[in-house]
Amino acid sequence: MEKFKPTGHLQVIKIYEDGTEEIHFDENNMIVSGLGVGLSHLYAGSGASQISDYQVINFQVGVSGDELDYGTSTFKLTVPCTAAQYLSTGSETFVESLKPIQNGVVVTDAETFARFPYNNVQKVDKNTVRFNLFLGRYTLNGLGNALNEVGLFMRNPRAVTPDPSPILIAYRPFTSLTKTSTFALLFRWTLNF
Repeated sequence: MEKFKPTGHLQVIKIYEDGTEEIHFDENNMIVSGLGVGLSHLYAGSGASQISDYQVINFQVGVSGDELDYGTSTFKLTVPCTAAQYLSTGSETFVESLKPIQNGVVVTDAETFARFPYNNVQKVDKNTVRFNLFLGRYTLNGLGNALNEVGLFMRNPRAVTPDPSPILIAYRPFTSLTKTSTFALLFRWTLNF
């Protein structure tokens, strides 16, 4: 019997106005238990009935990641950014206010999630998918804290209504970065199944 052992890799890349790219961070990431929860709902037929609810199209960026305190049981970002922070002057990022599943429970207070388009997902090979999470030059500027954590979310595996409840499937703290309008930010996240 084969064991399911997904892995992941995260690159955080600064993209300057002239097209120059600078890799800020390049390491493996942590696949967390939320992926197993989502897939168990899918395969058992006990969650959402629409395949779109199992798609990975949301992410969060945060400011209090701890390189020494995370693992497969991580279920949320330490301090995710707010809508006002994502929507700094000139930002074109699409954000949603949703109540995520955290530690098995749909929380009562909504959090802000960025959403990326389907065309930012690439099939690399039969076992590998890449997600390109893009924050433009005018997004998340002027924060009091540096960015240093990011999470990838499955849309709504429990078919919560009326609004989706995403669940964290991959997480990674990264080297702190102060976002300015001099560069856009690309999180190139690759998952292998």
